[in-house]
Amino acid sequence: MARKTLKSLKESTWNTIRAVIKRWGLIEDVHYRVNNLAGTLTFWNDSIILMLEMADLPSDPNFERFGSMEATICAVDEVSEIGQKAIEVLFSRLRWRTHETFMVSKMLLTTNPTTNWVRSRFVQDDNGDKVETREGEYYIPFSVFDNPDIGFRQTYEAALNKISDQATKERLLYGNWDFVEANDMAIYNRFDGAKHLISGLKERAYDPTKPLITVWDFNVAPQMSVLSAQIDYENKKVYVLEEILGKPQDKENNTPALSRRVQQKLYREKHIGGVDVTGDPSGLQRSTTTEDGINNYTVILDTFGKGVLRPKLKLLRKQPPQVTRCEFVNELFTGYNGWTIEIDLKCRKLTEDLIYQLKNEDGTKCKQKVTDPKTGVKYEKYGHLSDCLDYLLCYYLRDSWYKFKSGDSNGSIIATTPAVYDGFNY
Repeated sequence: MARKTLKSLKESTWNTIRAVIKRWGLIEDVHYRVNNLAGTLTFWNDSIILMLEMADLPSDPNFERFGSMEATICAVDEVSEIGQKAIEVLFSRLRWRTHETFMVSKMLLTTNPTTNWVRSRFVQDDNGDKVETREGEYYIPFSVFDNPDIGFRQTYEAALNKISDQATKERLLYGNWDFVEANDMAIYNRFDGAKHLISGLKERAYDPTKPLITVWDFNVAPQMSVLSAQIDYENKKVYVLEEILGKPQDKENNTPALSRRVQQKLYREKHIGGVDVTGDPSGLQRSTTTEDGINNYTVILDTFGKGVLRPKLKLLRKQPPQVTRCEFVNELFTGYNGWTIEIDLKCRKLTEDLIYQLKNEDGTKCKQKVTDPKTGVKYEKYGHLSDCLDYLLCYYLRDSWYKFKSGDSNGSIIATTPAVYDGFNY
């Protein structure tokens, strides 16, 4: 029986095991004995339940401490607290007399809904669609209402119903995997998943006869990123409809490939309302691998062509000051100047940015780099999609943006070169 720490295992799960055994009518020191020092519970037939701690240890990154185990089956409680590697290593150690008993290795993982690897492997993919689990793996949903202990069920349900945060209540009481955690340390601390994330928003709000805004970020790791959005100026609503990711494994983390994918997507959706192309102003810079006059945005415009999509480039001349623009976005999340922001629930990477992007002491985004264990490439884990959101709101809600800056002369200016840009026109 495993959990992240022995302390949490002894204080909760272990007590439950002992209570169930007593409920079966088994008597301690007659039918079984407990050795708290060794962390074992031994039955009269010499079967043993072992306590196991699964916390990551810097001294044992490969979990070699599991190597000498002689285990047949295993259960891991609160698996969301444990890394995927630890689980896979432990599963490989389930071999002791397995062929004589359960025939195949078996492991039970239990957890409340979580947003980490457990959800993406067993429940939902990045688009929120049901996962086709690997061979031999199964997801079985249950909630407090399925607990056979009526007294416990009623007491626990009453306690959960007192939780004021609706997202937490949905997660713990109903087993809702679409919850969004709150993070007061995040730079976008006014973002509220219960308020701003809308299930099925694209299906409800997208209009192929109206202009579609595509916002581009050109980082290639962990992916290249595009947000699509439409704005209802009459009702002051911003609809963030979709995130499109160019992933390295698909060889789409480059401008030509991802722009072709977006073009084909818009053709399939029969979009006839025109397309705006905006995003990171640094995309105008020419790479040393391209000819003079060729940059990310010219590649996108050329790929979209001059046909039914009618692409128009609309850019800020330089990036808006990071501190000010993040404060502006936070104010918009709370209804600044009458605006409402709605984000499709399937925008998972954007949601992660809004929840987990931390703030430096100077008010800027903390863009800490991590290393991909497979490729060794270092990249900024968060911030790419939120940057797209910043550019979208600062450009297309510019009246509110200028008002918020209160005449800041260091603010961004819209480029107006007529041959490339379309100024303020919609």
